[in-house]
Amino acid sequence: MTLWSTKLIHGGVRYLQKAILGLDLEQYKMVKEALHERANLLDIAPHLSYPLPIMLPVYKWWQLPYFWAGIKMYDLVAGSKCVKSSYAISKAKALELFPMLKSDKLVGAIVYYDGQHNDARMNLSIALTATRLGAITTNYTSVVKLLKKSVVNPDGSTDEKICGARCRDETSGREFGVRAKCVINATGPFTDELRQMDDATLKTICAPSMGVH
Repeated sequence: MTLWSTKLIHGGVRYLQKAILGLDLEQYKMVKEALHERANLLDIAPHLSYPLPIMLPVYKWWQLPYFWAGIKMYDLVAGSKCVKSSYAISKAKALELFPMLKSDKLVGAIVYYDGQHNDARMNLSIALTATRLGAITTNYTSVVKLLKKSVVNPDGSTDEKICGARCRDETSGREFGVRAKCVINATGPFTDELRQMDDATLKTICAPSMGVH
């Protein structure tokens, strides 16, 4: 699987639109949580995260107040965690900022703010911090098998408990075992691959998607 990162940290304006038009509480909660995490990253890693202005060109007059109201709702949901307040600009200002914009029928633009985050440097920073605190970190290493052991329950029945993993060094092909008291599945879009390595009958819970950005 090939992954692309937009390096954006955002709540999702279009998800908020779906939440409002569809009266979808779960979509709203997702946007609210994402905006909270956006603020969290901007706060704890200011050297890796920063506000990013995004300009939305508008080509129909009726869309200008419609988009403005939607973006203002986005700011409102962010509350005190709003990065910067959104605003509308004229056609002339939009073309001054982006001269290559299609000018025919352009009536103006909306500018709103989200965050941008250097996820590659963040991952490296986490790995280096873990190493400095005594952890052993590896790169180009894949899990080929989960190790299990039988555990006797209080009622006398037995269960299989994960106690480590069989790993492979992808640069040399050498395989080795790693024993652990606790194994954490923090594999993002590869979550289901590891879950089904534990139990092949499990249904998938992760549905990858790609946005327009």
